[in-house]
Amino acid sequence: MSRNMRNIDLNLLPVFSALMRDKNLSHTAENLGMTQPAVSQALKRLRSLYNDPLFERKGGKMEPTLKAEAIYPGVEVILNDVLHTLPEQDKFDHKTSNKHFHVNILGVAHKLFMTNVIKKLAQIAPNISVTVTSDIVEDIEKSLRDRVYDLHIDYMKGEQTSCHQEAIFSDDLYIMARKDHPRLQGLKEITIEQYMAEFHAAITPRSDNIYPLLKAIKDLPLVREVRYTNSSIRNIIEIVGVTDYLCIMPLGMLASMINYQDYIWFKPPFYTKNMDAYMSWHWAMEHFQSHKWLRSVIIESCKELKRLD
Repeated sequence: MSRNMRNIDLNLLPVFSALMRDKNLSHTAENLGMTQPAVSQALKRLRSLYNDPLFERKGGKMEPTLKAEAIYPGVEVILNDVLHTLPEQDKFDHKTSNKHFHVNILGVAHKLFMTNVIKKLAQIAPNISVTVTSDIVEDIEKSLRDRVYDLHIDYMKGEQTSCHQEAIFSDDLYIMARKDHPRLQGLKEITIEQYMAEFHAAITPRSDNIYPLLKAIKDLPLVREVRYTNSSIRNIIEIVGVTDYLCIMPLGMLASMINYQDYIWFKPPFYTKNMDAYMSWHWAMEHFQSHKWLRSVIIESCKELKRLD
């Protein structure tokens, strides 16, 4: 093995890793401080080394082959293991940095804490920019590994083995209806029978998770009739606002809305666990100073959340 390794130029691996992320020869050359011909030559040598095209040009992008997808996780592990043996590479001063972060938030009320985050960043890190998206992602682990996102925030805890996760806040679940609901307006509480007698709007279930509500009602003698489903919590709340449907969701989502006075809400007449919001990131970013700093800002902002009374 040692004789074979002696014949391999390990400098090719960072080029391969960058191509996997950028999918563009010129972008990779710019990001690595190389010329485009040098990147093309490195790719030629990589193809010879692995006996595979590795990348094929499709629609203006260099799309990885199945072979490239298969070897990429192992290469990333090697490169990050080496990186973490070196002295601190990510010198970071939030007061002067112009770094850009990308945070993907799924299901969690953006306004509830991201307003605090952006406000804090504007005050203490005026040159830093942030993109916030709400993408429904099939493979969060891959998206974080490929650095499509720096962070992913979600009520659903994932099982990604190469990602770190931290609960950043916990939210109560409440039943919601429009304030002039013909059968519920004026009530201070709701019974199980009243809850189950109504039609419901619900989050589209994700195949890899069971929501706390589904666990809570699975043994009830009555059946909940769901008439509307959507992957967006905000869309569900809007439907509840114009129908007699009920929904159940984190109270913080309602608190983040400007027109929350247009709704009434009740504590569920059955026990259900709170919804925890989790922040996830790839383990390779664990010790990067900029990344650690952003996580700390988000955690601190979550401690300052305001709740509805």
